[in-house]
Amino acid sequence: MNRLPRTWDVAARLGAASLGPLHWLVLALTFAVAVTDGLDAQIIGFTAPQIAAEFGIGNDRLGPVFGAALVGMTVGALVFGTLGDRLGRRHTTIFCVALFGGGTLATAFVSDITQLMALRLLTGLGLGGALPNAVTLVAECAPTRHRALLVTLMYIGFSVGGMVGGLIAGSLVVEHGWRAMFLVGGGLPLVLAVLLVWLLPESPQFLARRDGSGAALARLLARADPAGGYAAQDRYTVPEPAAHVGVTALLRDGRVRNTLLLWLAFFINLLVLFFLMSWLPKLLVDAGVPLARAIRTAVVFGIGGVLGALVLAWLSSRYNPRHMLATFFALGAASIMAIALGDGRYAVVMGACFATGLFAGAAQVGLYPIATQVYPSAVRATGVGSAQAWGRIGSIFGPLAGGWLAMLQPRFAAYFLVFGAPLLVAAIAIAAMRDVNPAGPSR
Repeated sequence: MNRLPRTWDVAARLGAASLGPLHWLVLALTFAVAVTDGLDAQIIGFTAPQIAAEFGIGNDRLGPVFGAALVGMTVGALVFGTLGDRLGRRHTTIFCVALFGGGTLATAFVSDITQLMALRLLTGLGLGGALPNAVTLVAECAPTRHRALLVTLMYIGFSVGGMVGGLIAGSLVVEHGWRAMFLVGGGLPLVLAVLLVWLLPESPQFLARRDGSGAALARLLARADPAGGYAAQDRYTVPEPAAHVGVTALLRDGRVRNTLLLWLAFFINLLVLFFLMSWLPKLLVDAGVPLARAIRTAVVFGIGGVLGALVLAWLSSRYNPRHMLATFFALGAASIMAIALGDGRYAVVMGACFATGLFAGAAQVGLYPIATQVYPSAVRATGVGSAQAWGRIGSIFGPLAGGWLAMLQPRFAAYFLVFGAPLLVAAIAIAAMRDVNPAGPSR
């Protein structure tokens, strides 16, 4: 006997569910996306000394080489964030992973700087679009009480990617040259893209806003909440009304203050972090540190970022998340300035790099749970993508500003005193945001 159709609030059902196999599958796959994204985003820093030597360019010309992918990442975060809200998180994520994997692989075969910059620009489009959609997918599948933790664990993959890249590059680049690193960095995400086509589900909240998705939603919700008794003929809703999808929607309904402050924090932190990722190995080599040891700073930074993100997630579950994040930003500023004390001394620089990852690297991870809470589902990928786009604009200026500063030929310490101070502004921006409701918009 057929039962009468029932109406389900998809966000409420997902929010109340217990953690199960579907959540761990989504977390594992999106974590892998973040790992490959982090590896390919930072790959130019591992290989810059050899690239500069092969093509005969100095520090003053490295800024545009570093910045090419970052320009693409900015555009990709905006374009693919909006497309994720229109076309789905799953398809957009898979396309972006294939795009940055193919671009990285092709970079191994370039013959001049122009080709290198063009391919890094193309690669950046995919790098910029993958994470906003992956973060949104995790957030929209997660139970409410575990959402911040799962988003944090997922984004830790970006730091792990830098750490893994540094471990690989430490021997691969030294023994086989920089092109071998791009072969590895391109091949891994292409393999991952195939797995994503096979295994990655769509966001149930996105499907609930699409006509004709009843059967797919019933199957997917049954995996997240086996006791629900869902059927294809049931009606599936999300609590918010249909909204205009676009950047202007982020400045409506009382979201202006949080949106602008979030953009500022993303801008400053990625400006600083991408300066470090791009320039630190080269500056250490210039200071007389062997290439293999200089690359290891990325590993230490990544270890600090992973540990710091876990500590921040734990603290944020017990205390006000904004206050904890603002504190980490302030400590990150002090840690970066501490690199200056090393003045090229390897042991001091390594310790300060670990502390920088522990605080500034973890703060970048901590921004994403807050970003997913500020916006409703209909514009969530747009909101995360726009915040990341402002971060990517900062990430462009970071390496470029390092190049401009290099033209003045300052002492080693000057770079880190200049780039440490802005994180104090990011700390103030986060402290000034309004508290957000994990289940909905700001309050």
